[in-house]
Amino acid sequence: MVVLNFTLTPEAASEIHDLLVCLGKFSDTVAIEARRERFTFTALNSSKSAYAAATLVGKQFFSTYECVPTQGGPDGRFTCSIYTRALLSVFKARLHDPLGRDGAISRCEVSVQENANTCRFIVKMVCNQGVIKTYKLTYEAVDVMHALFDRNMAKNRWSMRAGGLREYVEYFGTRTEMLDIFSGEEGDGRVVFKSFTEKISNGKEVLKHPLVTAVAVNTSDFEEFNVQPGMHIIISVKDFKAIVIHADTLKTSVKAFYSQPTRPLQFSYGSDGLLCEFTLMTSGDYNGPATAPTPAPQIPSRLASRAQSATDSRSMPPPTSPASRRSARRQAAPRKASSPKPQPDPESLFVNQDEEEDSRWEPLDHNEEETLGWDAAADRDAGSFPTFRDSGSFSKVEVATTVGADGMEGIAPSQRVSQVKGLW
Repeated sequence: MVVLNFTLTPEAASEIHDLLVCLGKFSDTVAIEARRERFTFTALNSSKSAYAAATLVGKQFFSTYECVPTQGGPDGRFTCSIYTRALLSVFKARLHDPLGRDGAISRCEVSVQENANTCRFIVKMVCNQGVIKTYKLTYEAVDVMHALFDRNMAKNRWSMRAGGLREYVEYFGTRTEMLDIFSGEEGDGRVVFKSFTEKISNGKEVLKHPLVTAVAVNTSDFEEFNVQPGMHIIISVKDFKAIVIHADTLKTSVKAFYSQPTRPLQFSYGSDGLLCEFTLMTSGDYNGPATAPTPAPQIPSRLASRAQSATDSRSMPPPTSPASRRSARRQAAPRKASSPKPQPDPESLFVNQDEEEDSRWEPLDHNEEETLGWDAAADRDAGSFPTFRDSGSFSKVEVATTVGADGMEGIAPSQRVSQVKGLW
């Protein structure tokens, strides 16, 4: 049976309340990992894109602390999971009251009761008037996992007071979703915190343009700043707000560590035996524009296709025809010169359907073993146009050229005339 007992001062109990409020922004449940020297709260959001861990050092944070795991020896641990709201109902706000008014506590005693029948997380609030409030919470045994982050690979680092960051957070819109942290070009001396949302829609209709809020900060306002110029790193606004607000309650500084976009980013801060680390998924690019690109609102499909067609008609040049097709078109001529007709463009890919049938171009069916061609000038003199002629030297269909009386090249016959029966 595990042994876990510790005592909290009113100030420490109030700090746990603020911590649970922050962790509640990430997950509905909080995992607990107790070791001989430290006690850790962890939370992982549903999309597994944000991980939070808050470590309480036993001798520094607690008045008394004792943990003896049932197994694992000196490095053993006790793990469980509890609903965040259940813990918040116990660690309420204003547990610490310097004036000693009603509701303030003198100490908080926590223990674990574990046997074959019950698993209880017992919290006793001893109030100043001698009243003791006891809470028994059911927990679930789970395997706690931790996100790994190598700070040696994180060459980009900065640090700023949480109070200053909270002032900037107040400018972000309530409906913004993403935050782009952009370091200016070398020598610019500015860092831009830009919050934006992709769209605000009602059903399938886009109501208005995306909301964007940008706050420019001088690098001199940072306690430490060493970031590659021109880098965009994008994270969730909701996660960033929760981290900054909680760090401000501790009156400490927030440190950021990251290597490159699409790699994890870690925020770290702590005070008086409490160390918090938040590992977040990121996106972004290396050398983007000075402002974060804002996704355009979606356009209905019919309007989008119409706009695309108009753009294509203005920008795309007409396709060029293959040389064989151009040479074949040069051979075509009208049968009668009495009624002048506009001549088609010999370089055009398309054939006017109003032309006579003989001048139309039709692709050959290459699935057939043999093809049949005909003389387009059969009703005229033999020398007017190059014609298909019988060539006994061809044992199979081959590509060749013939030269007519006018010196123009033509296509060699595809079948012997002796093999054509019943055509005329």
